[in-house]
Amino acid sequence: MTDTIVQGSGKIRWIIFSIAFATFMCTLDNYIVNISLPTIARVFNIDINMVSLVVISYLLIMTGTILLFGKLGDRLGLVRVFITGYIIFVIGSLLCGISSSITMLVISRCIQGLGGSILYSIPSALIPKYLPATMRGMAFGIITTSAAIGFTLGSPLGGFITDHFNWQWIFLINVPVGIVAIIITLMFFPRDQKIIKSDEKFDITGMFLSFFWLVTLMYPLHSGPKAGWNSPSILISFSISVIIFLAFILWESKYKDPLLDIKIFHYKDFTYANMANFFVFTAAIGCNFVIPFYLINARAMKADKAGLIMIIFSLVNMFIGPIAGKASDKSSPKLLCLMGMVITIIACLVFAKTLYLPSLWPVIVFQVLTGISLGLFLSPNNNLIMKASPGERHGVAAGILRTFTNLGSFIGVGIFQAILNLSSSQGLQMTPGGICSGLYYALLCAAFLYLLSFVFSFLIKGTTIKE
Repeated sequence: MTDTIVQGSGKIRWIIFSIAFATFMCTLDNYIVNISLPTIARVFNIDINMVSLVVISYLLIMTGTILLFGKLGDRLGLVRVFITGYIIFVIGSLLCGISSSITMLVISRCIQGLGGSILYSIPSALIPKYLPATMRGMAFGIITTSAAIGFTLGSPLGGFITDHFNWQWIFLINVPVGIVAIIITLMFFPRDQKIIKSDEKFDITGMFLSFFWLVTLMYPLHSGPKAGWNSPSILISFSISVIIFLAFILWESKYKDPLLDIKIFHYKDFTYANMANFFVFTAAIGCNFVIPFYLINARAMKADKAGLIMIIFSLVNMFIGPIAGKASDKSSPKLLCLMGMVITIIACLVFAKTLYLPSLWPVIVFQVLTGISLGLFLSPNNNLIMKASPGERHGVAAGILRTFTNLGSFIGVGIFQAILNLSSSQGLQMTPGGICSGLYYALLCAAFLYLLSFVFSFLIKGTTIKE
């Protein structure tokens, strides 16, 4: 089956807009809700553990179904599944906005998460399928920028809506804009070719194994710092997660039409690029978790000022991402990835040595340098991943890419939260000195993770698989 490369700059712009907007919506909804959680807890008269399910349910469903929708995209048609994702996301947002109880809200967030999973996983497969090769790096750069904008605007936009309207509108605002996005997608995307028929049944067993492996992994990562890493429930959950993961790999390697085609990892560049992406997100999200504690608890800054410093990273990343993406179409994506990792390793080591200084310049410079380095890395890395995967498996490849990204994010929070906890026997309620000590070791850990990403990026040969 040959891909339908879209011609015409006008149509291409609308296609890129639809893809980028999907990434923006699901990323924004990862962060826009957080600042409204106290209000939601007060409205429903629930505690923080219960209200946290509003966030956890969304992330769990997103992460646990990415591989499923990547496979369905290849099997049923990428555009068909993509439009369905928009529809599910809009329906879920509407149900969230009209929820009258916490139970209804959590269930609605699960529905929204299903749509978000599609909007998060499918775009990376749409780019190589429909856009000319000379524009793909730029498109990946725009996607990276869209995700950064969603991350940047999440908290301030959520706070503004909650303060000036009410919390329901953080969900309801998705409905009209989502409908417009659906119309644009229907108007400008080419129609999918015939559904790929297979004599094999859909991999239901693989779907359940992949989902419950993530559930049993995410529970200890989320609850370990509070329950204690040595508690029976955490150890049992980790053990079950390992068993289910091994069972999943064994099943997928033997099933004729698997949810996760293990053979795709035989393409070494694909595997190396995904591993590099995994370690980058483990380090980056872990640092973003630790630094606010340093600013607010150790440096006695107010939350709004600390938020402005945290935004520096996203703003720089938004500026560098498209430039690096476009450059990756004309130069070596591998070289850009290596440059990014060198910069961020230096940034981590320098900040670790200067974080005790009374000036804020060390943390500001760190945010700028990491914004530059990840801007140089992310879109070229995504470009490498899709180039290193066969054309008929772009949906699966995109699902794997997003799964590695989400896994890195969750594992990063778990690891860096543990490092911070080890600096004080009182958990997160630490002294300024304890927080600084925790950040010091966290930055060394981040430097090591970025070094691993450098190694895997260096191993990439830059082979492009024929589509």
